[in-house]
Amino acid sequence: MAPDDDLRLPLLDLIFIFLGLITFLLDVGTDAWVVASFFLAGDYFWAGTTLSLLLSGSLVVQLFSWCWAAGDQEKFQDHSYPELSPALKSELGAGARRLFHGLQLGFLLRYVTALELGFRAYKKGNNMDLQYTIYLVSDISMLRLFEIIFESAPQLTLMLYIILLRNQVELHQYFSIVASFLSIAWALLDFQKSLRRSLPDKKHLGFVAQASYFMLSLLFIYPRILSIALFATIFKYYVLLHFALICLPMFIWAWRQGTHFMSKWSEEIFYRGTVAVILYFTWLNVAEGRTIVRQLIYHSFMAVDCGILVGFWWFYRDPVSTASYTLPLLIAVPSSYLLGVIMKCVYYKYFHPTVAVEYSLTDETDSLQEDVFRSNCESRPLINERMKILTNSFCPPKPEENKHQSDTGETKI
Repeated sequence: MAPDDDLRLPLLDLIFIFLGLITFLLDVGTDAWVVASFFLAGDYFWAGTTLSLLLSGSLVVQLFSWCWAAGDQEKFQDHSYPELSPALKSELGAGARRLFHGLQLGFLLRYVTALELGFRAYKKGNNMDLQYTIYLVSDISMLRLFEIIFESAPQLTLMLYIILLRNQVELHQYFSIVASFLSIAWALLDFQKSLRRSLPDKKHLGFVAQASYFMLSLLFIYPRILSIALFATIFKYYVLLHFALICLPMFIWAWRQGTHFMSKWSEEIFYRGTVAVILYFTWLNVAEGRTIVRQLIYHSFMAVDCGILVGFWWFYRDPVSTASYTLPLLIAVPSSYLLGVIMKCVYYKYFHPTVAVEYSLTDETDSLQEDVFRSNCESRPLINERMKILTNSFCPPKPEENKHQSDTGETKI
């Protein structure tokens, strides 16, 4: 087998990186449009609130990106990576990287670098460029998920809140809402693709599988954000309390999983807090093993929580001012969540890699057994340890391996 067979980055994947960059820039552009429109209309409170959400989300992404960049610089300068060219090492350690992160452009730098190396590797077939492109794409998918949850999801909730409060929607708000929903679903799909890329005998997601995952992401995120926005129109001062009451048990849940994602303890606490915020909006698995029960608990909890939020809104709403959209929203919220559950069952039945590669049924934790990952990466001098952790239980050992281990009492290392 050629050493680079499993490292080839298809042109379609490069197109996805480019489209991801476009959706990121589109999202930033629409956010800036919204902030500017608030300022021009004299709504300084909403302009400041939206800008604060955008800056806080960007800060979280830049902090993660900088922590990873600092760790990578130390690792790549080490003599354990003699295969890396001196040019690559000097590029990773350049002082310009610090400047870019200070200007909140570190994430954009990763996108541009991945595109440049990816297309160069596609044309010339350079092995190191391919490896570093895959390395960067893995980080980008996770950073994009952080950015979309901390920035787009709260900003989208705020936008829906304003529209429901004023009972009218303007053109720039409509485009911003559509772009934000699409960006969130795209980020979740891109993260799924990055996890899948780390599997040794994976099959690439086909168009139908990608469309299914994209749709189920939309169907889950729509009722969650809409129910929070509806609740805020009546109890706006209690939204932060609701956020804290939900995030606290989610943080404890992440803590109980014993994650080891970051290199320092203080950074690990920050990561677990980030996971808690993500779980407030959407599902993210961070532990090994079978996760069917976890997903049943999580989705049941979210369904009940959304129902409570919508129920409080319906009971205390103004029947006159909300008459035009009360019935459609009461139908849309539960219907969307139910369709999301159905779509997710269809996806795991027909498109999940545990079916494609005949592994036992388990969810993709966003946290491969060591031997499975090693079989995919042992020939690579450049391994993204973060994605290794995130895919730690994406694909468990084969059933026959489990049976052999249980019969012999041995554990494969």
